[in-house]
Amino acid sequence: MRSFDFWRVDVFADRPLEGNPLAVFPRALGLSDAEMLAITREMNISETTFVLPPSKAGANYRNRIFTPGGELPFAGHPSLGTAYVAAMEGIVPLKEGTVTVHQEVKIGVLPLELHSRGGVVDRVVMTQGKPTLGKRIAPVARLAKALGIRARDITATKLLPQVASTGVRSLQVPIRSMKTVRAMEPDMPALANVLRRVDPEAGAYVFAFAGEGDADLHARGFFPQSGIPEDPATGSAAGACGAYLAANGRLPAKEWFVIEQGIEVHHPSRIEVSVEVKGGRPAGVRVAGRVVPVMRGTLTLPPREGSE
Repeated sequence: MRSFDFWRVDVFADRPLEGNPLAVFPRALGLSDAEMLAITREMNISETTFVLPPSKAGANYRNRIFTPGGELPFAGHPSLGTAYVAAMEGIVPLKEGTVTVHQEVKIGVLPLELHSRGGVVDRVVMTQGKPTLGKRIAPVARLAKALGIRARDITATKLLPQVASTGVRSLQVPIRSMKTVRAMEPDMPALANVLRRVDPEAGAYVFAFAGEGDADLHARGFFPQSGIPEDPATGSAAGACGAYLAANGRLPAKEWFVIEQGIEVHHPSRIEVSVEVKGGRPAGVRVAGRVVPVMRGTLTLPPREGSE
């Protein structure tokens, strides 16, 4: 039999059973692509990651990120959570203070900062990919109907929905009130059809300029094409949201702003975003948050056919 240890962690969480769940297999050498996908579906959460030796110069390790629908080129919360587990497993060095590690994903090698105290990582900061802005959506009536809202709930913001990316594309959709975002009940098949016409790979990241406590934005993430009706916390889309706000002159006036997400699916999450702006355009995006361990276990698989 073959055995593979795994961790379950909550990312962008202040305590266990909040944030976005992630399964991490820190030593996944020997698993096939088909097995990785089957394991991800067995885990029955939005993403599962598999740590392998690096294949690119400068990387500490390689991170393969799977959803139930297939492999992703990059994603935020799986990157932060995997870096945490890699440090706690001794795959990357951990020392008091701040350590920079380099994680290989499909879009390249990306740096992360691990901030630790007393031998435990208490904050992870990730530099995301190059910010890009894509297609704008107008008129918005079909999108609004799929989201279960009125067109004026979008147009009242004086912003147009737009595709943005820091590694994974998402459709950024500004909404005029947090109340509308919270009450939203999308028609998922209709939303999937709208998104396919806009960008076959994009989900919808819907947000309002309001939040509880010190949160600056209240957001929800819908990714029907990836088999994820609603994501509790979406680091890649949050980073893209920062790029979108910077490009449209609506970035909160602080080094780090806070997005709350996941409240509607009972997994409250806190995502910190920082955007470097040059010439009125987003030049770099960082996303940060806490990772909380929840459980550890071992997966047992039969030997591969043809092996002894």
